[in-house]
Amino acid sequence: MVQPVAAYGSDVCPVRFTAPEPLPMANPASLGRVEITNADPATASALAAAIGPQATSVAAPSGTAQTVILTEGLTNQPPADRHWSALAQARAARAPGARIILLQSPDTVSGLPGLSRTLRKEWPDTNVTTLSLSATDAGTRAMHTLAALAASPTDRLLTADGQSRETHVSPTLAPPTSSAHATPALWLVTGGARGVTATCAIELARRTGGTFLLAGRSALSSWPEGIAPTQDLKALRAALAQQAVASGEKAKPADIDRTARAALAGQEIHATLTALAVAGAAAHYVQLDLSDTATLAPAIAAIQAQHGPITGLVHGAGVLADKLAMEKTEAEVRKVFGPKVDGLLALLSAINTAQLTHIGLFSSASALFGNTGQADYAMANECLNQLARQLHAQLPHAQVKSFNWGPWDGGMVDAGLAAHFAQQGISLIGQADGARIFADQLLSGDRDIVEILVGDAWSGA
Repeated sequence: MVQPVAAYGSDVCPVRFTAPEPLPMANPASLGRVEITNADPATASALAAAIGPQATSVAAPSGTAQTVILTEGLTNQPPADRHWSALAQARAARAPGARIILLQSPDTVSGLPGLSRTLRKEWPDTNVTTLSLSATDAGTRAMHTLAALAASPTDRLLTADGQSRETHVSPTLAPPTSSAHATPALWLVTGGARGVTATCAIELARRTGGTFLLAGRSALSSWPEGIAPTQDLKALRAALAQQAVASGEKAKPADIDRTARAALAGQEIHATLTALAVAGAAAHYVQLDLSDTATLAPAIAAIQAQHGPITGLVHGAGVLADKLAMEKTEAEVRKVFGPKVDGLLALLSAINTAQLTHIGLFSSASALFGNTGQADYAMANECLNQLARQLHAQLPHAQVKSFNWGPWDGGMVDAGLAAHFAQQGISLIGQADGARIFADQLLSGDRDIVEILVGDAWSGA
C-alpha cells in the first residue's frame, strides 16, 4: 500500500510569468513633462524622439518632472554599480505624484523589480515600476516602453515582439510523490555552516550522502580552554572577562566580544560538521569570503584539485544592511551585493557549470513583494531569481531552483522581526519544514518550476 505524502506546513508556490498579452498604444501627451536619464544614451535618445518636445535627456533627474525614465539598468556596469546608480537616480526623481520607470534587460543580472516593489511600499505617493526590455534595438525599446506606459502601472517583462508578461504566483505545490535518484558527489554550500542554510544542508546530506564543502567567512575557531560550553553570548563574554581578570590580563571589551563571537561561530560550525557526518556525508569547512571575488577562482581550483568536480551548488550566503531607501549608502548596497550577487557570479565563473547537476539559490520573498528598509536586499535577491532563469535555460540537464523564502523561525529573524511579521499576519517557516521543502524541490521537484515562493504572500508587510 502506498503511503500518502504528508503536506507541507508552509505554502510552496511556483512563480511564473503570465502569458504574453498585447499592449495599447501610448499617448505621450498623458505623460506630462518627461525626463530620461542618459546612462544608456541610445535608448534615451530614441525615447526622447518618440515622446516629442516634452521629453528631455538628463544626467540626473531634477525632481520636478511628472514622468521619469531611468536607463541605468540597461548599462553594462557591474551589478552593484548598476543597482546603486538606479537607486540614487530614483531618489533624485522622487516627487509626490511622479511616475518613475526603471528600465532593465532580462539578459543581464538585474534585480530592479525588487527596488520598484520596495519603493512602492516606502513611497506611497510615488508610482515606481520596472520594465524588462527583451528587445536590444534602441528604437524598438523606445516603442515598447511607450506602449507599456499606456497600460496599468505594474512591473512587466516585455517580449521581443512587444507583448507584456507579469510575474504571477501560482497555486500551491504538493510535495513530490517520488524521490529522484541523482546524487551529486560533491556539494559546495555557501553560508552553509550556520543558520537555516546549515539546516537545509543536513537534510540534503541525509538524502544524498556524498561530500559537503561548507564555505563561510568565519574562521573555524576552537572553544576557549577552561570555559564551559554555552550558546549565550552574554554569558560567554562574562566568563571570558572573569578569566582575563583571574589571569591578570587587561582585555578590552571589544576584544572579549570578538573572541566570544568567534567561539560561538566556531562551535556552530563544528556542530554542523558533526551533524553532516551523522547524516552519512563527508564534511569539510572552507573559509571563503565571497565578497573578495579575486580570491575565489584560485580557491575553487584548489578545492576541485583536492576533492574533484563540484556537482551541486547551494548558495545561501547573505547579509543585511536594513535602512530606508532615502537613507541607504553606496557602501551598504555593496555590502549586500558582495556575497549574494558578486560572490555567486565569481563562483559560477570559476566552476564549469556544465558539471553542475543541482543548483539551489536562497532568494527571499522580499524580491517578489518588496520590503520596507530592504531595497538593496530585495534587488540582490531578485538578481538571484533572474540568474536562476538564465541558468535553467543554459543547463537543460540540471535542476535549478531559486527559493523565495519567507521568514524562518530562526536564522536572521530575531524576536523583534518575528513580532513584526506576526503583526502583518505572516507566519514563520519551521526549520524542519523548510529543510524538507528545500530538499524535496531541489532533488525531486518539477524541473520546469525554477522560482518558488515558500511561505505566505506579503501584502502590507
